[in-house]
Amino acid sequence: MRSRILLFSGLLGLLLIAYLTRPLWRSGSEAMQTPADTATATVPATSELAAFDKNGDGIVYQDPMHPWIVQDAPGKAPDCGMDLVPIPVHEGMDMGEEGTIRIDPVVLQNTGVRLTTVEVAPLAPTVRTTARLEVNEQQLVAVSPKIEGWVERLYVDYEGARVRKGEPLLEIYSPALVSTQEEYLLALRNVQQLAGTPAEADARRLLEAARRRLLFWDITDEQIRQLEATGQPRKTLTLYAPASGTVLEKHVVEGQQIRSGQTLFVLADLSTLWLQVDVYEHDLSWIKPGIAAEIILPYGPTVRLQGRVDYVYDTLDPATRTARARIVVPNPGLHLKPGMYALVTLQGQPTPPRPRIPSEALVRYGADAWVILALAEGRFRPVRVQPGLEAQGYVQILEGLQGGESIVARAQFLIDSEARLKQALAAFVGGHQHSDTPSPQTQPQPSSQAAAHQEDHDTTVVAIRVDASGFVPSRIEVPLGHPVRMVVTRATDQTCATAIQMPELGIGPVDLPLHQPVTLTFMPERAGSYTFTCGMNMLKGTLLVLANR
Repeated sequence: MRSRILLFSGLLGLLLIAYLTRPLWRSGSEAMQTPADTATATVPATSELAAFDKNGDGIVYQDPMHPWIVQDAPGKAPDCGMDLVPIPVHEGMDMGEEGTIRIDPVVLQNTGVRLTTVEVAPLAPTVRTTARLEVNEQQLVAVSPKIEGWVERLYVDYEGARVRKGEPLLEIYSPALVSTQEEYLLALRNVQQLAGTPAEADARRLLEAARRRLLFWDITDEQIRQLEATGQPRKTLTLYAPASGTVLEKHVVEGQQIRSGQTLFVLADLSTLWLQVDVYEHDLSWIKPGIAAEIILPYGPTVRLQGRVDYVYDTLDPATRTARARIVVPNPGLHLKPGMYALVTLQGQPTPPRPRIPSEALVRYGADAWVILALAEGRFRPVRVQPGLEAQGYVQILEGLQGGESIVARAQFLIDSEARLKQALAAFVGGHQHSDTPSPQTQPQPSSQAAAHQEDHDTTVVAIRVDASGFVPSRIEVPLGHPVRMVVTRATDQTCATAIQMPELGIGPVDLPLHQPVTLTFMPERAGSYTFTCGMNMLKGTLLVLANR
């Protein structure tokens, strides 16, 4: 019995001790959880990274999405499972000199960054476009009589007929023509009768006047000689083809009454044609008379014709936004037909040598353009440039580069995102950037630049990129009771996320211009999960507000 009493008393004492030491146990438990929980609320500064380097190799491993998670050995982030990124302890978030960032060589290799050298060379663009064959307007001839009458006989009675110069086209009966022939014959007989007399000179003047009238009516010298030989006026006048060509238009039939000046036929010499080339207005600066052209016709893809631009028209078609350039094309066998389409390659006139870079190396932010300049030892610096003409995958740089510089030609947006993240984190821990050269993320929105200098240690800065797959990252953790500054940048057109909204926080939809950071500032009032979506509510992300961070 006594042993039972002692046992019961001992258990009761243990329970009492456990109850009394419970606050101390909970405090110790929370202290043990600090590396996993509380430490995530503070991003280590550059000078603090060395404290995590236990083995002294100069490398620590950091979570790129949650940079407050740092350890000395490789591994995965405990919250999201991402691989930790190696960071030199002497580099960390090193912003280097003013406007310069430094990125670990391992990160550069993993992101596929490719460098290139700015070269000074001319641009000789190649413009490929469509064209169509048309009649050479300089080879058109109209047949119009100068007298009135009736068509007695029609020799060319269909459009498309080929005629040679001097071939008869039609015969016209004209009372005025018959009367003028009789006057000419009468004047001719008077000259013969008055030969050797003082009146012969007057008679010859009358004869010449009648002859000129016949010539003005397109009566040929041969027809006048026949008139003199026969002595009889002809009832009809024959009109002959003034040039060789093809009958494009025929506006007369036999028996029709015609007027002086009426167009009866239109003839065209198709031995040369005009190729009218459509040139879009953004290519017009390259197109000048005299540049070479290669022509491919659909009816004979293996046949390639060579030519040169003969003329560039002064007007622009407002419907198609194209101008016309003309090329004279020989057509000796008449194989080419007006109305045919063709593919034309124009060799643009080379420009004077200037610095040029690959088009993909240019980073555009609204009206501004930037190039990521590659310095030594993994350092990069954005440089504002003024782009010029663009062709063949290259763009001229008018200001900002001299030639010979090393720049980033691929994955420059990843470097740009890295720069944005590092500057945001630097602002989070109290770092400030002061530079005469504005950084790309501050140029479009001066207000966001001012905010970056005014925020304190309690502000949580989050950088989100929108690409073709959606929001990156799509899951964000922030502490309760602290302001949140969310910087969202849309990096591609291949996404429906052209706007962002968080209805539960009363935000949006807010437009996301391409490559322009948009800043959202808010303070969640309660812990929990919030959803941020695109403007069409198709792409979604999660904002976790944690009460004990």
